[in-house]
Amino acid sequence: MKNIFYFSNMQNDSAQLADCDVGHNAKISLAALYSLMCLFGTILNLLVVYLVVTFKKLRTASNAFIVNGCIADLLVCAFWMPHEAVGIYSGSPFPAGYQAFKDALLFLGITVSLLSHSLIAVNRYVLITKSPVTYLSIYQKRRTEWMISASWLSALGFILPWITSLRYAQEGCSYLPASAASLLKGGKPIFSDPFAAGTLALTIIGQTMFVKHCVYYWFLFIFMYSSIYIFMDHGCNKPLCKL
Repeated sequence: MKNIFYFSNMQNDSAQLADCDVGHNAKISLAALYSLMCLFGTILNLLVVYLVVTFKKLRTASNAFIVNGCIADLLVCAFWMPHEAVGIYSGSPFPAGYQAFKDALLFLGITVSLLSHSLIAVNRYVLITKSPVTYLSIYQKRRTEWMISASWLSALGFILPWITSLRYAQEGCSYLPASAASLLKGGKPIFSDPFAAGTLALTIIGQTMFVKHCVYYWFLFIFMYSSIYIFMDHGCNKPLCKL
């Protein structure tokens, strides 16, 4: 009986070590992937922010929402990804408090980025379906700032209940950070929490509905103006050409 118990423990330990070996062999690839995404994501997002801030003609409401999304993406690309790459490559786990802070930034960046895309979609919808006077009255500078602030406050409101109840399991390959735990048996990935996963899912569904509605009117807008240009090219009466 004692030998059977000893043999069973050896099998469990061997299986756990095999999982850790898989993670250890994959950590260089994961670290390289995070590093490349960090490099290109940071450069491209900073370039967009620089162009919008530098040129006055680009300082519009829709571009303000784009910059807001770029700043949210920078939280992930410029901060979360480098730390994640270092953690995977070095093999030393982060303290639980710092890991929770890091995952909160990831959650915040993703949520604000999705909300920014929703704001862009609504902006395009109002621009196409409403009159210019209505559009300008809605997207004044102060109101645009409030919309951007609301995207961050909403994301923070979603994070606070989640981060206060978050717990990390110290099982399996302890040297792997939580984001890589989904690849192995052990650890707890950030979005395994039902609240975090549900919030992200609702955000994506809401944004998809806005974007789908906006794309429909965008194609309608293109079709309408392309028809007008065709009439103008082939000749038409003066009232129609003046459109």
